[in-house]
Amino acid sequence: MTKYFVSFLLLATLVYQGYSTEEIWLDERNVDYISHDYLGTSISIPKFLFDTLITCQVIFPNGAMYEAYPNDNIPHSNIFFMEAVEPFVSCAVGFRGVGVEASGTYELLSYVKHVVDNSFTLTRQRFNLNVTVSDFTK
Repeated sequence: MTKYFVSFLLLATLVYQGYSTEEIWLDERNVDYISHDYLGTSISIPKFLFDTLITCQVIFPNGAMYEAYPNDNIPHSNIFFMEAVEPFVSCAVGFRGVGVEASGTYELLSYVKHVVDNSFTLTRQRFNLNVTVSDFTK
């Protein structure tokens, strides 16, 4: 009976270790952006090079949440997921040519699988985007 209990305990420990999830809140960041068709800015949550990005979500200032990765479901053409080749894919959203109405607090949620121990991390960060319009023709 004891050997079965020890085997079960060892198996349960190994299974639990592979599926642990940790939630991390990063500090808020302020991002200033001068709106122009040829200038852009981005918000991102970095990850370790060999970790795998599972999903990336963005919450807009109005509270609507959209999936940015693996399916870019953001309905705005000037707000988009910033694509890269593996293993350089991270949770990053770009802004180009948006108006002042795009100002507000955006939140990124990055869900990553770690290569070292097969654990998962949900990382959240808020970005205060301040969009200003400037006339570069002067």
